[in-house]
Amino acid sequence: MRPRASKNPRRLIEISFQNIGRNLLLSVATTVMMGLILFIFNIVMVLNVLTTSSINTINEKADLIIYVSENASMLNITNMLNDIKSLPVVKEAEYKSAGEALKDFLKAYPDKADPFSTYNIDNPLPGNIRILTKKPEQHPLVIDYLNTSNYKNLLLDMESSNENQEIVSRLVKVTSFTEKLIIGVIITFVFGSLLIIINAIHLSIFTRKREIQIMQLVGARPSMIRFPFVFEGAIYSTVAVFFSFFLLVAFIEGSHLMEFQVFKESFYPASLFGLELAGSILIGVISSFFAINYYLKRTLVLDK
Repeated sequence: MRPRASKNPRRLIEISFQNIGRNLLLSVATTVMMGLILFIFNIVMVLNVLTTSSINTINEKADLIIYVSENASMLNITNMLNDIKSLPVVKEAEYKSAGEALKDFLKAYPDKADPFSTYNIDNPLPGNIRILTKKPEQHPLVIDYLNTSNYKNLLLDMESSNENQEIVSRLVKVTSFTEKLIIGVIITFVFGSLLIIINAIHLSIFTRKREIQIMQLVGARPSMIRFPFVFEGAIYSTVAVFFSFFLLVAFIEGSHLMEFQVFKESFYPASLFGLELAGSILIGVISSFFAINYYLKRTLVLDK
C-alpha cells in the first residue's frame, strides 16, 4: 500500500525545511527579492493613504459661502436651503443668520473689543449659507444653479475656497498616479514572485532529482512528492511578508508618520498584513505546484 501524504505531515514539513537548508543562499535571495517588491508596494500604499486622507480632510474645509440679502424672508431662505440640500453634489448645507454670523466673528477674535457695541454700529454682517459639496471641484455646479434659479435676487455674493480646490486638484493627481502605480506593483509582484519561486523550486527539484525518482519507484503518491515543495513555496512567501513589514515598520517609525492623526486613522496595518500574507502564500503555493507538477509530468513513472 502506498504511503499517504496526510499520514506523514511532520516528515514532509521537515523535508521542506531541509530543501531550504540545502539551498540556503537561494532561499535567502528568493525571500529578500519578494520582500523588497512587497516593501515597495507598501510604500506606495502609504503614499496613497496619505494623499487620500489629506483630500478628505481638505474636502471638509473647502466650503462654499453664500451671502444672503437682509431683505430675504425666512420662508424664501428656508426654501432655498432645502433646494440646495436636494442637489446631488451637496453633502451639507447650513444657514446662519446675521446675528449668528456676528457671534461667530466675535468668538473668532476674543482678544479684541466689540466695536459694534462700543460705537453703536449696526451689525454689518449678512446672513449666510455654508455649503459643503462632496468634492471641492463641484462648487461651480452649485454656483451655476443658484445664478440661474429664482433665488438669484436673494444673494449678495458667493465665496469659494479656491486655494483649497487647487490643493485638492494636485492631491487628486498624486492619488490617481499612486493608484495606477499600485496596480503596476501588484502585477510586478505576482509575476515576479511566480517566476522567482518557480526558479527556486526548480533548483530544489534538481538537487533532489534522484531522491524524487526513488520515491516514485517505491510507489510514493504524487501528492506526497508535491507537498514538501508546495510547503517550501508557502514558507518563502510567509518570510517575505514578515521581512517586508519589518522594513515598513522601520520606515513608518523613522518618518514619524504615526504622529499624524489623519494617517493614523486611515492606515490599517493588520488588514494590509493579512491580505498580503494570504495573497503571497497563495502565489507561493500555486507557483510551487506548477513547478513540481511540470517535473512530474515529464517523468515516466508518474502515477496518473
